Amino acid sequence: MSTQVMTDAERALGHLERLTDDLRSRGWLVEVAAPGDRWPTALVSNRELPGLNESVIAAPDHSGADWCYYFGWGERIAPCSEADRAVATLARVLAVRTDT
Repeated sequence: MSTQVMTDAERALGHLERLTDDLRSRGWLVEVAAPGDRWPTALVSNRELPGLNESVIAAPDHSGADWCYYFGWGERIAPCSEADRAVATLARVLAVRTDT
């Protein structure tokens, strides 16, 4: 009997893929990269202004018990179990603001 072990990188990619599906269904542009030598990342962009973007990773929280989404610089966005909350935060950060 063989045992399949999921690596942390594979687990992170799975979380990012779920977030990606949610973001794309709401109109956001998302590119996921999973190079073998780095942690998987998602580049989330505003469709109206693609230069306005943020990198997102999924990683275990500091206790190691739960997984969370983080901005590329390390600030926590939301637990992976709360993808809607992560989408709302990203939408707020990447919103095009027009001051009138």
